[in-house]
Amino acid sequence: MQSEVTQSSLIDPSRRVFLKSALALTASGTLYANSKTDANILHLIRNGREYKIPFMREGKIEENGYNDLCRIFADVRAGVAVQMDPNLFVVLAQAQQWLSTNHINRPIILTSGYRTEHTNSITEGAAFNSMHLYGKAADIKIEGIPADYLARLLRYCGGSGIGIYSSFVHVDTWKERAWRG
Repeated sequence: MQSEVTQSSLIDPSRRVFLKSALALTASGTLYANSKTDANILHLIRNGREYKIPFMREGKIEENGYNDLCRIFADVRAGVAVQMDPNLFVVLAQAQQWLSTNHINRPIILTSGYRTEHTNSITEGAAFNSMHLYGKAADIKIEGIPADYLARLLRYCGGSGIGIYSSFVHVDTWKERAWRG
């Protein structure tokens, strides 16, 4: 059983600390790649199913892994998948790697990825022009990680739109903005 992570037990992802660590990790090749496989791997849970998907190797997108992720991020209500913005996957992988380097190895729980217009229109609180409609957004959580911390980490990893909600954090790759829902 995994213990609860408190705000005080987490490594502070302040911009200075994050950038300093990111530079060191980039130089060693561990922020953007797993040293054993030299691949970016996303560890996800969606609808109770767990996935570990390699989607980049040596800085290039692996087509099979990318396509698998697009299917995982599909609109589950409509059964529709689209080509997701690969930058979204990179942001999520970098956040997961940051946590991993600090000995927090937990999957990202994906609550929403791509949405069709119909699904978006019946989703409570969804923006009319949501980035979910364009394959540029995800709503996520990580067990034991406070939403405020996760939001800051996603921003430092390249997330542009960051929304903090009671049960998840929204991240997208459109333009820089932040809100609480």
